[in-house]
Amino acid sequence: MEDAHVIYAQDTWGFFGVFDGHGGDQCSGFIARRINEELAKTGMPDTDDAVTDLAFRLDKEFLDSNQPSGSTGTFVIVQAPATPGGNYHLRVGNIGDSRVLLGRADGSIFPGPGTDRGLTTDHKPDLPSERARIERTGGNVQEVMGVARVNGDLAVSRAFGDAQHKNTGGPSPKDHPVSCAPELQEFDCESTDFLMLVCDGISEGSFPNEAVVKLAAEKLQSVEGQPVDPAQAAIAVCHEAIKCGSKDNLSCMIVLLGGGEVPGEPVEFIPGPFEAPENAAFRKAYASMAEHAGITLPQALEKRYRNCEKELADAGSETDAGKELAAELSLYTPGPGKELEQGSTERIEWFQNWLDRTSSESAAAMAEGGDSEGSALSRDQIWEMLQNNPRLRDMAESSGLGLDRLLINDQQEPMRTVRVAKLEELKPAVEAHSALKWDDRLADACGCEGIVLREDESDATAQVRFPPPLGFKAWLPTSMLEELTQPCKKVRACGTEQLLEAVEAHSALKWDDRLAKLSGQEGFVVQQDKEDATLQVRFPSVSLTAWLPESTLTFIDEGSQPSTEAPATPAESEDKDEAV
Repeated sequence: MEDAHVIYAQDTWGFFGVFDGHGGDQCSGFIARRINEELAKTGMPDTDDAVTDLAFRLDKEFLDSNQPSGSTGTFVIVQAPATPGGNYHLRVGNIGDSRVLLGRADGSIFPGPGTDRGLTTDHKPDLPSERARIERTGGNVQEVMGVARVNGDLAVSRAFGDAQHKNTGGPSPKDHPVSCAPELQEFDCESTDFLMLVCDGISEGSFPNEAVVKLAAEKLQSVEGQPVDPAQAAIAVCHEAIKCGSKDNLSCMIVLLGGGEVPGEPVEFIPGPFEAPENAAFRKAYASMAEHAGITLPQALEKRYRNCEKELADAGSETDAGKELAAELSLYTPGPGKELEQGSTERIEWFQNWLDRTSSESAAAMAEGGDSEGSALSRDQIWEMLQNNPRLRDMAESSGLGLDRLLINDQQEPMRTVRVAKLEELKPAVEAHSALKWDDRLADACGCEGIVLREDESDATAQVRFPPPLGFKAWLPTSMLEELTQPCKKVRACGTEQLLEAVEAHSALKWDDRLAKLSGQEGFVVQQDKEDATLQVRFPSVSLTAWLPESTLTFIDEGSQPSTEAPATPAESEDKDEAV
């Protein structure tokens, strides 16, 4: 889920928006936050020019922050009637392929001028007007697996962010292959009408706008005088989108007109089955959704477990639904004790411990070269998990999984950990750098540790990722970063015949047929034993770690030498006869 939203409702007007992120949630979250701040400071933008200027200004702020990702945006500025019984005025803006729909109380859709009778038109690269702008500004439109994409990459032609598609054209920000220029229109409607703002995931499957509006209208019907809850209608739309084949993240916002109170919780989290605990991406997505509601992953699992117990009691263990629920509950065997009160700190702590165990097992599988689809954690996820969870780090160490093994990811170099300089050193360095701009959040990173994601040698900067509670990435001068990890040396193994001869001649080593796979392969030095001139090397391409004679390895980086650390003692090192 990379979407963000804005609900800014005042007495006489309101701003409502859905921002669908791609390539990360940095852009969507940034734009939503800044819109809220600008509306609170300057009030309602009352002209098309004012709205457009705001979009361009916030886009430039995000681009200047050197963060990755992009975001579409669709929004409505609603003005209440000047006189009782009058019409509501709508200023509708769209950037990308999310949509604004206008529904009527009888379930019909207002026949808008946009895509599939919506109020907005999807900004797709193959739209003739969009294609013309893209090609005029130095970009191109390519069809990739049946989807038109800007420069063969982006499937929308207007968006915030996406800096890589804003390098040609200009000088106006409208004149780039990808632009954040909003397409703006005005409409009037009645108080009995309702607005729907949906991301493209709602429309991705076989779920046309007319059906979306009809389903929402049905769910908005008052039952026995009960107040209407638009949240339940929005939930129904999202569930139906999944049934209709959507594989994208889903956002649906319903705005009722005419005043009144909205029932229900301001924010509610409805946990689904935690059905892939071993899958890092699934855990991350589940935790991200819980964070939207202001709760942690253990709290979400405790709530899910509680709901399952109740649903199982209602359904009965012999029914199909009951069997599914029982199977899900069995994941947590033996489960929290009955003496732990529901929602209590102790009970949530039990689920945290359960998560630690399953996460540790996943990390161990990755460190040992496990190749189960979806089970491997990315190296920055492992780093972040260990840095922020001392208990999990202790569990990993007690299992013999040192950081040197956990931080090596297949086909990639080990990660580098760095510490940021003090504020009085960092701020002047950033402000003096022509490619960087100071952000007050960087003050919080001073003295903190992070991992280097990439470097730009041309301007001596590095992108560093900081774990929660900071939780952001930033480009910084490399001179302001203190290296905390020793560089890992890269080597190449010799041919099989030479390797076989050297291993069999070595008193501490024993040939294993799997070593034949190492011929010509590149790997990373994990540790060195100077006493017998051997190195332990991890070969990601063949998922193998082995002790080898130093004479069989060529250091790839010119001038590199083996580590000068003290050799491992017999108590610390593995038996090299079995060290493959």
